[in-house]
Amino acid sequence: MNTKSFLRKMTVADKARLLCGTGPFTIGGFESSAGPVPELAMQDGGTGINHQHLFRRLVKASPKEIGEEGMNVFYNFYEPDKLSKHEKEIRTGFLKKLTDFKCGIDIAPGCYPAGINLASTWNPGIIYETGKALGMEASVYRTGVLLGTPNCNILREPVNGRFFEGYSEDPFLARTLAPQMCKGVEAMGIASNVKHFACNNLEINRTNIDESVSMRALREIYFPAFEACSKVASTLMTAYPKINGIHCHENPWLLKAVLREEWGFKGAAMTDWGSCTGNTGDAEAAGQDIFMPGPWDPEDIVRAVEDGRLPVKDLDEAAKRVLELIDRYSSVKAPEGLTASKYKSAGDRAAYNAAKESIVMLKNNGALPLRKTSKVVFFGPDRFRDSGWGSAEVITDRTTILSEELKRILGGKNVLKDDIEAFRKGATAVIIETICSGESSDRHDLKMNKKTVSLIKKLAKNRGKGKICLILNVPGPVELNGIEDASDSVFAVFYPGMMGAKAMADILTGKVNPSGALPCTFPKSYSDTPAYLCYPTGLTCNYGEGIYVGYRGYMKRGIKPLYPFGYGLSYSKFAVRSFSGARKKDRFSVTFSISNLSKTDGKAVVQLYVSKYKPRAPRAPVELKGFAKPLIKAGDTKDVTISFDKNDLAYFDEEFDKFLTEGGRYDLFVSLKGCEDLIPAGSIYIADGSDELKCGTGWKLYQVAEQKELTDAVRKDCEALGFPYSEFESLIKWYPYRTFAEECRSEDIDIDPSLFREFIRAASEFREE
Repeated sequence: MNTKSFLRKMTVADKARLLCGTGPFTIGGFESSAGPVPELAMQDGGTGINHQHLFRRLVKASPKEIGEEGMNVFYNFYEPDKLSKHEKEIRTGFLKKLTDFKCGIDIAPGCYPAGINLASTWNPGIIYETGKALGMEASVYRTGVLLGTPNCNILREPVNGRFFEGYSEDPFLARTLAPQMCKGVEAMGIASNVKHFACNNLEINRTNIDESVSMRALREIYFPAFEACSKVASTLMTAYPKINGIHCHENPWLLKAVLREEWGFKGAAMTDWGSCTGNTGDAEAAGQDIFMPGPWDPEDIVRAVEDGRLPVKDLDEAAKRVLELIDRYSSVKAPEGLTASKYKSAGDRAAYNAAKESIVMLKNNGALPLRKTSKVVFFGPDRFRDSGWGSAEVITDRTTILSEELKRILGGKNVLKDDIEAFRKGATAVIIETICSGESSDRHDLKMNKKTVSLIKKLAKNRGKGKICLILNVPGPVELNGIEDASDSVFAVFYPGMMGAKAMADILTGKVNPSGALPCTFPKSYSDTPAYLCYPTGLTCNYGEGIYVGYRGYMKRGIKPLYPFGYGLSYSKFAVRSFSGARKKDRFSVTFSISNLSKTDGKAVVQLYVSKYKPRAPRAPVELKGFAKPLIKAGDTKDVTISFDKNDLAYFDEEFDKFLTEGGRYDLFVSLKGCEDLIPAGSIYIADGSDELKCGTGWKLYQVAEQKELTDAVRKDCEALGFPYSEFESLIKWYPYRTFAEECRSEDIDIDPSLFREFIRAASEFREE
């Protein structure tokens, strides 16, 4: 399609309709003055094809119109024994329609690890391959835009119902990993979609809550992952909440000034489903492109053009972006030669590889790995919940079951159920703690299920020779309250997707060496979390912890967590042998020699943290600035180089409204077990910090007062200029936050600051610590 020519022939009404959803998950698909506009299909998502959305798309009806029987068919589609005779007939008809739609590929959709799992891999390559697999899924289901690829909202509040969808509490980790999902999806000819821009960190009152967030926190914590994804994603979804009083989809600063002008985003920005409750034309003028779901009335966009609220130029630019999106992605189809077998094996492989690197071993007192003759006893469930509910939910029959996977390895007679005697004689008890979470509501707390806690306490009192393995199938952190002490091993599998049980079985039996590391902090108590006092009860949420999200907040307050950010164990034992550094212009590199002291090959998650020595601006004690995940053979030593830029050391200064880099010393630390286990790795010195921060007349009076060489110089200048130095000291107490230049020009002093020559000399010689 020649989009420029096509657009010229379209009327204002055509363009307005182009920007509005025509179905629950479609845009386009209508006749215009320029000719037919192809239909473009969208679907969640980030963990696989959402079956409910697909069901609605193919049936072309809402849940209410589908009816109770139809929805029962959907929920039990892969468990037909639960269906009535008539429901089975409905299923048979839909299955034929679905198979024809998928060009004969009669395999259920794949369910892939959640965002929190992908971040737990600390492996960009794994996330890229997962993105490719999801792109393949989308092509089979003729879906041009795959929603939520990725969801990169920061993991700020652990009771958030959708916590598991995000990547990390750390902006550097999130910004490094999340774009790989976009790249993988786009590599398969599918439009990726980054959501929810921005600060969609809670489900409570999500459509109308007003979040009060400092500019510094937005820039340093909540924006970096979105900025990184905006360079590679074809589409972006705005968030439901208001940020500082303005809805995201109506915020020109967010959508125009930041997203397009500053970051250079060229793709299409769509609303979250039903988020626009105001005037569509006003939201369009603010920078929104697409309004979902359909059928969405385009009339207000037409009126906005007529009454001047929406400039024609803005309408044309939005229409161009959307038409180009439709033209590029409306006719996607499965790759040539993709058979049902190839489709399944490719998906299974990607899901397994992601799951096995995402599982985090939190404790192992030597009970694992299991021997080939070991016995295990399941007390309670023997399978995982593969995904959360809502947009990220995937219904499939391709899931693996942990008990069956262990039988495959250990043999059926060695995998038992509720056998207390076998446990007391030395078998390993496997307890799966599953907590369900998802879209539309938050968790009430971080507590484990009482039944699980009671079970573990009971087993611990009657263990004999038995071992206890606790597996946390959870959306995020939980309070263990000493249960970890009663367990011999503890794992966090989060929501690991369809191959999670196979990966877990391979880890338990030593076929796979665990290599996941936490992308978030596990607190001892929910009340320890940085945002604990900021959870809203009404329509306002104050992000009162500011930049101190996650481990930044724990370390700033000196609160020790149960399991820190970056923590994860291995069957291997790694050690840092030596380190060296290099600088090339504004690029720093640190090389570490990492040894594997064990007899087991393993992957080490090597983390580089930086701390500003005596910072002038408030900073977290340490910040992650680089990482690597090398495979190190048993007994070998490998050199690992991690690099970062000077710009990575910057903080956002609200007064200057820009990122600035302090001069002075920065201490480096390496860690193999997270941010609470830091090994000093030298220092670097920045002599060329930002001009705005350099010592001089732009410094605040309180800053001047902190440096004896500066106050001595001011004393000399005051004597030479005939101004009482005692008066200057008094002014420091009264106006500590005025700059030296401002105070010199004030009526209190009224002397040209350039006449303070001794001060200017001392400032020029001042060396930051």
